Amino acid sequence: MTRRNFLALSALASLAAGCGGGGGSDSKAALVKGVVYDSLQADLPIEGATVTIGGVSAVTTDRAQASATKQVGSFIINGAPLGATTVTVTVTGKPPQTIAFQPSITSGTNPDLALYLNIGQVRGRVLDEAGLPVKSAFVVVNTNQGSISGFSNTDGSFLIDLVPEGTSEISAGAGSKIVTKNVTIGFGINEIGDLQLQPDPNPNPPAPLKTISGKLTSALDSSPIAGAPVFLLREGIQLETLNTDATGDYYFIVPAGSYSLQVLPSGYIPETKPATLVNPNNPLTVNFSLTPR
Repeated sequence: MTRRNFLALSALASLAAGCGGGGGSDSKAALVKGVVYDSLQADLPIEGATVTIGGVSAVTTDRAQASATKQVGSFIINGAPLGATTVTVTVTGKPPQTIAFQPSITSGTNPDLALYLNIGQVRGRVLDEAGLPVKSAFVVVNTNQGSISGFSNTDGSFLIDLVPEGTSEISAGAGSKIVTKNVTIGFGINEIGDLQLQPDPNPNPPAPLKTISGKLTSALDSSPIAGAPVFLLREGIQLETLNTDATGDYYFIVPAGSYSLQVLPSGYIPETKPATLVNPNNPLTVNFSLTPR
């Protein structure tokens, strides 16, 4: 990716914020629930896998145990260690795979985890020229199947999920400073270390690439709805969030896959729509015409 093209993608940074996490301090046990999926088998849930967080384990639900409230491939761990950010999943007859997640485990009930085996994750840190962490830097991994993006946390760290195996290019940027690095991705966590930003010699980028985009308007008068949250979800799990711009427009840069879009504008009835992106080279448009409350 050229520096100019990367800066086009990093325009998303003005629309969304990075996510963070931290440990808790009270004595309540940490409860963690989730589902394990196999990325090589069309994301089917995996039965009978052992899920371990910091020495505390559970086995995923098989079909004989499943019920309306207990999904195949699901697990519950009570007493997970506070501050944990990785989980190890073991399937009989196969090597264990370690998967990273964020935010870190806190006391009480934690957000549900969607754990995908047999696919890569990219973990690293974005630094400025002085070596200091950069918050909310835009990070994108370009693969032969499309682009996956995210943002750095307060400490400069980032975690990009669902990255296919093979050679990829990762870029990070903030303002007019960027850095690009080629990496080889394998299953599980791929630690790429620090990405240190440098001034960009071509700070005027072309228009950004948009793989899923659309507009929010009022059904009353077709006026644009600005500043409305738009949530990108996969299997009910929130992947990214941003707000519509002044003209009611939004866009995401994601690889091919089945997603859903949920909009929650103030003063309007919320709405959710499916968004199946077959080919990132053929962008998908999903518009919303929302009814005032």
